[in-house]
Amino acid sequence: MIKENKDFFLYVLGIVVLSILTMVLFSYIFPGQKKEECGFLGINCWLDNLFKKEMAWSEPPEMIIDTNKDYKAVVKTNFGDFELDLYEENAPLSVNSFVFLASENYYDNVRFHRVARGFLVQTGDRNTLDSDPDNDGEGGPGYVFQDEINWESLNFSKAKIQQLSSLGFTSKANVISRHLEHKSVAMANSGPDTNGSQFFIVTSASGDSAVKGLEGRHTTFGKVISGWEVIEAIENVEVDDPTSSSPRPQEDITILDIEIQES
Repeated sequence: MIKENKDFFLYVLGIVVLSILTMVLFSYIFPGQKKEECGFLGINCWLDNLFKKEMAWSEPPEMIIDTNKDYKAVVKTNFGDFELDLYEENAPLSVNSFVFLASENYYDNVRFHRVARGFLVQTGDRNTLDSDPDNDGEGGPGYVFQDEINWESLNFSKAKIQQLSSLGFTSKANVISRHLEHKSVAMANSGPDTNGSQFFIVTSASGDSAVKGLEGRHTTFGKVISGWEVIEAIENVEVDDPTSSSPRPQEDITILDIEIQES
């Protein structure tokens, strides 16, 4: 009996000590994350961060798509499903990366982190899986790849070309680009040739000045061809600050799965 009580006491003591150490180290390991959101001993955050680290690659994927085939993607969300026609001929690197990440389940449980009503909705960042909203929009797959935008095929003016050149963008002669317009799907980036996993869907009219301002900076790699009512529902959720350039939705809009179809 004494030995059993002693073992039990040591067990409880070990739990207490472990809990104290976890609380002391918590702010250093998971900055910006709330303890109550990470669960007992921070297990939820340990798992989140471990899983996120596993979903990263040092180099863009090798070409796994066949540009002679037609690729589509069914994006399943908690708001419903919508379908994309992917432009494998116009943006092969972008489509290849998207197909690769979807096949690796990279987008599963990722949330839409930017909802700018009348402009665009954006997703694709696995940082939305953790408990720190401040890093949403900053994540990627560990690699970046170049833009696929041909200025000549888009009939850009000299003034537009000069503007893009001054920002460090360059025209890629090996592709024929599609215009950025209503229902377009395009790569989000942080500057020239910094494409990763994030993408946005244009909800404004094709001739909108804000959309025209983005054209030439973001590779158009697809278009929504069905389920537009789902995009409209996503676009109309409440956001934290409608005047912000990156309004955050006040409810979770989650990608459940992306199914790639080829024919």
